[in-house]
Amino acid sequence: MLFGFLLAFTSCHKNEASTPTPTPVCIAKQIDDCICTYEYDPVCGCDNKTYGNACAAECNSIREFTKGECK
Repeated sequence: MLFGFLLAFTSCHKNEASTPTPTPVCIAKQIDDCICTYEYDPVCGCDNKTYGNACAAECNSIREFTKGECK
């Protein structure tokens, strides 16, 4: 009976889309004294957030990103 309950409980679990959790490799140590230009050249961080440019991503501790806005 317990097995049936567990089977029913796990099969009813919703598989909701969520923002991927950033991996430890994705995020570096916070940079305190960071100065960037306001040039808009968007990059998509490994945390699935769009940053105005690569410098802004790096200032927000993002080590990995791709060119362009996140989709």
